[in-house]
Amino acid sequence: MTLQQCRYLISIAKYQSFNKAATALYVTQPSLSKAIRNLEEELSITIFERTNRGVLFTEEGRELLFYAQKLVAQAESIIYQFTQKPETKLKYTISSQHYSFAIEAFTHFMNLFHQDYELSLHEGKTTDVIDDVYASRSILGVISITDLNEHFFARYFTSKSLTFQQLGTVKQQVFLREEHPLATQSVIQLEDLEPYPYLTYQQNDMMLHFAEETLNLHNQKQLIYVNDRGTMNNMLSHTDSFNLGTGCIVKGYMNANITSRPLMDGSTIRIGYIKRDDTVFPEEIIQFIEELNKSLHLSLPK
Repeated sequence: MTLQQCRYLISIAKYQSFNKAATALYVTQPSLSKAIRNLEEELSITIFERTNRGVLFTEEGRELLFYAQKLVAQAESIIYQFTQKPETKLKYTISSQHYSFAIEAFTHFMNLFHQDYELSLHEGKTTDVIDDVYASRSILGVISITDLNEHFFARYFTSKSLTFQQLGTVKQQVFLREEHPLATQSVIQLEDLEPYPYLTYQQNDMMLHFAEETLNLHNQKQLIYVNDRGTMNNMLSHTDSFNLGTGCIVKGYMNANITSRPLMDGSTIRIGYIKRDDTVFPEEIIQFIEELNKSLHLSLPK
């Protein structure tokens, strides 16, 4: 019994006619009839009853047809499995805190490729980034830690089998607009900020350790919580509010009048990425890290 004979059976069942089946199979009717007779002799059964209305399957013929259909389906599945072209579409997801240098790096990254790709960039809070990487939803996460929370994160990352790789450091900066009353100062002290609205992403984070900006909110009389970088930039650009962070400015990716000033006695911010301990980066992600490192260092406060 051969796969070809099985296909002949299936075709005859479909067309209910030897003549029509032979035409569909591009064989002569005598060749088709001979193949079926040989199969009947091999299995010692009668597969068809020939009537004036055409051919009818016997009970044994119907049973044989059932197995023939399964065999052909399995054979086609095997052929597909081992002859299909390998997937050429690039598929990567990267998570990041709200950093314009990460967006710039992602833009340069996508421009490196000419083949099909499906890339995702998830921008969110610290907890979102860590959870994405831990759950393997993202291959890496761009975050920062400070000298105030680095010991906490060292233990936390170990507990989740994550590794933090540092790319650069910067002293904590104050983001504000160029028209802000404090923009004329070369250095800003913490008490200078008390009269002004504080913009923060912190509200939904579980603990201060996870905040993107480390500041005692109890001393702030005016607080504004935002969820996305676009809103943050627009609020900074049009009000006398401020935000604490890296001070990284990327032209074209932030409102033109946003600037930064050093915070007196500000924390040291370590900027980098996290990955799962069991993750080995493919060449494309190594290229992204190179772009990330380049964008970061070009945007660091001078």
